[in-house]
Amino acid sequence: MRKIFFALLLFAGTLFAEVEWAMDYSDALAESRESGKPVLVMISQESCNYCFFMKSQVFTKPKAARFINENFIPVELDLQSDPLPPYLKPYGTPTFYIVADGGKKVSRPIVGAAKADAFIERIQKELENMGR
Repeated sequence: MRKIFFALLLFAGTLFAEVEWAMDYSDALAESRESGKPVLVMISQESCNYCFFMKSQVFTKPKAARFINENFIPVELDLQSDPLPPYLKPYGTPTFYIVADGGKKVSRPIVGAAKADAFIERIQKELENMGR
C-alpha cells in the first residue's frame, strides 16, 4: 500500500511541474555562478500572445519544466519594465538567450514560440553550440 501511495505522489508531482523562475537577472546570474547552470533568459512583454502561449502551454508541460529546471536558471525579463543587459537584444517577443559564465558566453537569439518538444530541441542545440 505504501508503494502505491508514493508512486501516486510521485506521479502527481510530475503533473504539476512548473518552471522555477528566478526573481530577477542579477539573482539568476548569482544562482548560475553557484550551480554552474547557464541562465535561460526569456524576454517578453505583457501584450505578447506568443509569450502567453509559452508560459501557459509549454512551460506547464512536465517534460519542458523538468528539462528547464534541471539544465538552466530561468529568468523572465519584461521588455517594457526590466533593464536589459546590452548583450541581450530582443528581436520580437518572446526572445530567448542562454547566458553562461556571468554573461561572457551568450547564445544566438531564439525568437518566437514553439511547442514543448521543438523548444527543448532548439535550446539543446544552442547549448551544444556553446560547448556545453
